[in-house]
Amino acid sequence: MMRTLPWLLAALASTSALATETTTEPEQDWVDELLVSLGSSNTVDTSKLIDWGVLPGPFVNPEQGLGIGVAAVGLYTPYDWTQGDHFSTLTLTAYASTSGSFGLGVENRTYLADDTIRLLAEGWISHTPGYYWGIGRDAAENDANKTQYDAQIIRLAPKVALQVFDSTYISAGWSYQSVTKVDPDPGVFTPQDLADSQLSGLITALEYDSRDFEPNPQSGSLLSLEWITYRPQLGSDFDFDRWTVNARHYWRVSPQTILAVEGYGQAVDGDIPWYGYSEMGNAQRMRGYYEGQYRDRAQLSTQLEVRHSFTPRHGMVAWMGAGNVAPAVDALLEETWLPTVGVGYRFAFKARINVRVDLGVGKDSTGFYFHVNEAF
Repeated sequence: MMRTLPWLLAALASTSALATETTTEPEQDWVDELLVSLGSSNTVDTSKLIDWGVLPGPFVNPEQGLGIGVAAVGLYTPYDWTQGDHFSTLTLTAYASTSGSFGLGVENRTYLADDTIRLLAEGWISHTPGYYWGIGRDAAENDANKTQYDAQIIRLAPKVALQVFDSTYISAGWSYQSVTKVDPDPGVFTPQDLADSQLSGLITALEYDSRDFEPNPQSGSLLSLEWITYRPQLGSDFDFDRWTVNARHYWRVSPQTILAVEGYGQAVDGDIPWYGYSEMGNAQRMRGYYEGQYRDRAQLSTQLEVRHSFTPRHGMVAWMGAGNVAPAVDALLEETWLPTVGVGYRFAFKARINVRVDLGVGKDSTGFYFHVNEAF
């Protein structure tokens, strides 16, 4: 979805930017009225249960055909919210196409008791074509391995985070994923890969988070260590562990410019299904690579992004970064890292909520991404 989704927003936002400089007042009013009718606002209406903004748009690609996608973002205030507290957020994404593919995603962040309690949840269900190259960097760079498949995928990850010290949280939750109805073209899949299966594991995490606003940080830091343990006793068909480390920092270098940096590492160990390996490339990091083309037991990446606002509503970003996958953590530095560079357009659709359209360029590949909230 993130590669192919709507260009309607980009066109609409570009029209709005152009209108500021060259159109007559009635034309500019028409654009503003359309944006307002979709829910665009630089303030939050706290009298509403959820202050929604909705962005629809068409897409087309060879695998899915013609389709329609919708991204919706809502800001809301829990029962104990007071002026100055973070707004809680709910983001929905959905699409359907003429090929029968569909997807529905939800991401929620609820901040309670002066941000000492966080209720976090992510969910995704889809039936969509994808590609699989196999495990390891050599497999990913062999075009003969590229195998198209259809599958029905469900992912759930609810978590509760409690503040234990200033800006420091411990969290616990559940990670669930099911992959069923795998229907591939002839290629690298094994008979075991085609069987319906599921993962079920406990999430434990410790993080330091001083970011001023999680969906669109302008200052502060994040340092997170997460452990997910998948066990048959929890209903998982596979027995393995996943460790993830994430470090981010944000500097305001001018009134209009933010500098953001991230380091990310992940390792998995045990009896791992083909879809359980650490996958490189998505809408958050290593943009420009097909998600899951590069997958292995260990991953490490870093990125630096400059975010500049030209007006309160319009901005752009540019980033550069690099990463690698390997069969073990100590092998991550043995090969030349894969590069990523790119640029993106930012449109402030709601208060401190950006819609982004990014173009990422990797080694022999590119990716387009339409998303709500910053990449990291």
